[in-house]
Amino acid sequence: MLEAAEENPFLEQFYRRRRTYAFQTQLWFLVSRYKQLSEAIAQQDLFYQVTISDYIFAKDRLFASVNLDEEELALYEQVTSVMARNIAPPDLVVYLQASTRVLLRRIEHRGRSYEFNMDPRYLDMLNEAYNHFFFHYTDTPVLIINTDDVDFVNDPADFEELLLQIGNAGKGTAFYRPMAAKDKARLLERSMQEYLSDDTRIEEP
Repeated sequence: MLEAAEENPFLEQFYRRRRTYAFQTQLWFLVSRYKQLSEAIAQQDLFYQVTISDYIFAKDRLFASVNLDEEELALYEQVTSVMARNIAPPDLVVYLQASTRVLLRRIEHRGRSYEFNMDPRYLDMLNEAYNHFFFHYTDTPVLIINTDDVDFVNDPADFEELLLQIGNAGKGTAFYRPMAAKDKARLLERSMQEYLSDDTRIEEP
């Protein structure tokens, strides 16, 4: 279940005039996420047993806390508190963490026109809000994976490693930092050197 970000009619204007369009943009996302999750929960027993979403309802407040003023946030909180009663908590949350530098590079690679020239200070504020939220998140089990040095989209090995960590996730909060490709290569080279310097001899058949 993917977030329908590009369907938000206010989003492009939000990136041009963030303060002016913050509330409309936020309210649209809130209603959209609520509708998606509500429908998924209602259909789960009928059609499928597992729902995988690229967001959790609780994290919607992260953007609200960064972008809305005090009065807007108070109204937002009232609406959210009513909606949240009907949303079941997830069985597991996976937070794919990355530095602001890496996030900017990935946003540029994604190529959405309205995200061009994004203010790094704004993205840094969001990143700090995300880190604070998930590092203190205790409602459900959470797996925090640092993705600065991996590419699970284009590298099958990185993707399989990600799936393995998710499959092995337990209760509480777990942290995992995958080894960078250059470090893996260095470790493999060191292992080969140690193997070749060993007294073991390989006899030809």
